[in-house]
This record gives sequence, C-alpha cells and structure tokens, in this order.
Amino acid sequence: MNFRIIDIEKDKDFLIKFRKDTYIQSFGTEEGFDEIAYLNRMEERINKCPSGQLIVEEDNSSIGQIGLGIDIYCGTQIGYINLIYLLSEYRGKGLGKDLISYAENFFRDMNVSEYHLRVSPTNERAIQLYTNLGMVKLMEENEEHLVLRMRKILSCDT
Repeated sequence: MNFRIIDIEKDKDFLIKFRKDTYIQSFGTEEGFDEIAYLNRMEERINKCPSGQLIVEEDNSSIGQIGLGIDIYCGTQIGYINLIYLLSEYRGKGLGKDLISYAENFFRDMNVSEYHLRVSPTNERAIQLYTNLGMVKLMEENEEHLVLRMRKILSCDT
C-alpha cells in the first residue's frame, strides 16, 4: 500500500466517487452531496495540510483516500481524520487498521497527542474497527447528519 498527495485535477473523479460512496455507506444516500463544494473543501485542506491529503494506492491503482489535519477542539490542538475510505473490495482485509496506524504516526510527527474523527452511528463496521484500535465515543453531534465523535489519546511509546 502506497500513499501519495492528492492532485485535485488528476484525482477529481476518484475524490468524487469515494466521497459519494461514503455518503451512501454512512447515510444510505448520496443526497445532499455537492461535488463542487467538496472539491473546494479538498482544495482548502490541501492548501492547509498537503501531506495529510492522500490517495491510497495498491499496484498503481487508487483504492482509497485518507484526509488528515490539525484542528483546535475546546482550546486544544488535536489531530483530525476528515476521511478514511477504502473501495469495498479492500475492506475487511486489515487495511483500515493500516490506515489508522498511518494516521497515528502522522499525528505523532505533528506533535499532537490526541485525534478525533466522526462516524455515522449506522456504520457499525467502522465503529468496531475504531473501538478495537482504542478509540472511544466522545459525544453525538448533529450538523447535517447525526454522527458520533470518537477520539483517541496517543501514547508516546507506540
């Protein structure tokens, strides 16, 4: 598995395909997904933290995406996973664990000791993965859709 920084022009079709699928997986529909707004958000994220906006590849094929950044939460600097995604045929093979490990190393390199993500409460498979890797539910949030905010405190020795 390889990671490369997203190139909006080159990867536009993958970005849209991957994000639409996350909508369907999380909320049962792609309704409400705005392609242009999403690509603009991706461009902002790339400008802010290019090394955290990555296409996941295997054998020179794009199989997923990971979006990492640094945010402020309740006055504390934290890592934040905006998106973690794998094509359906690559799920359930341990690659999600590898993506989380990559994210944790990224956050340690950025000198943050805690990271968060949001996940749909209906995405039981993802919640199980995150829980097994030491994340805990922090709270429910409801912006456009109900989501769970999960977090993990990173230890210094792993």
